[in-house]
Amino acid sequence: MELMIMDTAERPTWLMVASDAAATFRWEHILTSQTSVFWETRRLPRNFRMAWDGDLILCYRSGREKRGLVGVAEVEEGFNDDGITVRGIGEFQQIIHYDEFKNDPIYRGTEAGRLRNRGTLFHVHDAFVQWVKNRLEEEGDTALAAYV
Repeated sequence: MELMIMDTAERPTWLMVASDAAATFRWEHILTSQTSVFWETRRLPRNFRMAWDGDLILCYRSGREKRGLVGVAEVEEGFNDDGITVRGIGEFQQIIHYDEFKNDPIYRGTEAGRLRNRGTLFHVHDAFVQWVKNRLEEEGDTALAAYV
């Protein structure tokens, strides 16, 4: 997998939630095929309005089992009155399970942590992005760690 490394210091990062049961928007399909999918505005519409082309997305899979961060995507097309277009970049070699970070003060300080992932698109701060990057490097997922 060849990825273009971006300067994350200048790139807003979002955590985007998709249910493992949603037929129309599943991370597994988007990440493995690296396709683009239009996502209509949902809960927290202000975040959709603030999403710009090239913003990083940490892909969170919700559900009863195997919930956690599963990959990286980006905003391919920012808000256009109805939603945003998301393009899959890559699937993590190993899921970062929600139980690993749900009580961490770094995560709890994010909008996603404060709202307990109740919504679709949440801004996350650089400290959490760095935590994810470190975790990927520990697991040997160097390609996506470099992208994050």
